[in-house]
Amino acid sequence: MLPDLERKLLRILFNFSTQRGRVPMMGELERMTGRRKEDILDGLRALERERYIHWPDSPALAGIQVLEAWDRGAR
Repeated sequence: MLPDLERKLLRILFNFSTQRGRVPMMGELERMTGRRKEDILDGLRALERERYIHWPDSPALAGIQVLEAWDRGAR
């Protein structure tokens, strides 16, 4: 199971990209998660390590692609 922040980031990335057709900007992620930029970046790196997202242009958020939208351990 993913920790709370990573699970929240994954849901935000998936929902935001499907509804608005783009990845949220850092300020939007900070507002939606209530976390600092450093914490968000750590969470995104963890999601990339676990292969939930593909992030080729780190640290630019625009290139993030969601590979798997749900926590594997939650099923």
